[in-house]
Amino acid sequence: MTGKARTIRINLPGYQRDRHRWRRQILRAVLQAKAAAGVTYADDARFEVVVLLYLKKGKRHDIHDVDNRLKDILDALQGRFGPTRDKKRLIEDDRYISRAVIEKQPIPKALPDDAGGKLLIRPYEPRRWPLQRVKGDRTRKSAAKRTR
Repeated sequence: MTGKARTIRINLPGYQRDRHRWRRQILRAVLQAKAAAGVTYADDARFEVVVLLYLKKGKRHDIHDVDNRLKDILDALQGRFGPTRDKKRLIEDDRYISRAVIEKQPIPKALPDDAGGKLLIRPYEPRRWPLQRVKGDRTRKSAAKRTR
């Protein structure tokens, strides 16, 4: 039995200095992939976003902070391009992102110089993390006891 597609995968466009243009390209690619795969989400769906960002080796790779590039990608998913918002968007607000993972790497030699990386968007599913000792996150409870 096959289920309905729930994951969107795209090749990111190469990063551009004009961040609003880059965001538009990302959103366009995401919406095209969503339509092609027949992906639908509930209005209150929570998401996980996984990014592998390729940057040119050297200065370009070194100067870009992953948090800023992640913010660009999340803004693209919301249709944010400066002071205006596009009516076509994947998510209403990035508060619906429950997990975001990003890594930057130099562009692999086998790929063209304008390769931007990979983006995966899927419904959020809670998972146990290495920082959780047991189900229910006793680590957080232990930290609360220590601060009293």
